[in-house]
Amino acid sequence: MPKLIFFTLMLVLMTSCGTTARMIEIGSDEDLTTISSIDPRDWQKAAADSISAMLESGALKRADGRKNVVMISRIRNYTLQHLDSRLLTAKMRQAILASGQAIVTFAIGNSSNIDLAVRRIRDKEYDDLFDQSTVQKRGTVIAPDLSLSGSITQQTTVQGRTEESYFVFHLVLTDLKTGLALWENNVEIAKQGTHSIFE
Repeated sequence: MPKLIFFTLMLVLMTSCGTTARMIEIGSDEDLTTISSIDPRDWQKAAADSISAMLESGALKRADGRKNVVMISRIRNYTLQHLDSRLLTAKMRQAILASGQAIVTFAIGNSSNIDLAVRRIRDKEYDDLFDQSTVQKRGTVIAPDLSLSGSITQQTTVQGRTEESYFVFHLVLTDLKTGLALWENNVEIAKQGTHSIFE
C-alpha cells in the first residue's frame, strides 16, 4: 500500500509541474538556453555582431559612389542540428538594405535567397497571353559585385555530466571580379551546462 501511495504522489507531482505557454520578448532573460544546440538568442547575437562588424568595416562601400550589388550565397551548416540559415541571412540582408551602403540581388544566390519570378517572367517573352511591352526583357538583370557566404560550425566536449558546446558563425564577403575577400568575421558562442543525474 505505501508503494501505491508513493507512486500516486509522484504521478501527481509530475503532472502538476507543467506551465502554461506564454509570449516572451526575443532576446530577454527568459529565453531558453540549451547546451548542445543553437537558440534564438544565438541567432540574434550572431546576426547583430556580424552586421555591426560588416557595416563598420566599410567593405560594402565603393569609391566611385555607385552601390555594390550583393548576392547571398551559401551558409554551410557543420553543426549537429538542422538549421535554417535564412534566419541569419535575412537579418543581414535587411541590415544591408537599411544601411544604404549596398543593395541585394534576388536573381542569383543560394536557393533560399532567390526570387524565381525574376527568371519566370522572362520565360513569357513569346507568350501571347501577355502584353509583350510589359514583359521584363532578357539582358536587364544586374549581376552582383559581391558575394556573402559562410559557415556555422560546432565543437562539443563532454566531461562527466558537464557538457560544453562551442559555435562559430563565420562570414566572408568576396569581390566576384577578383575573387578576393574584402571582409571576414567570426562570431563565437560558448555554452556550458551540467546535465541532471536523472538524464
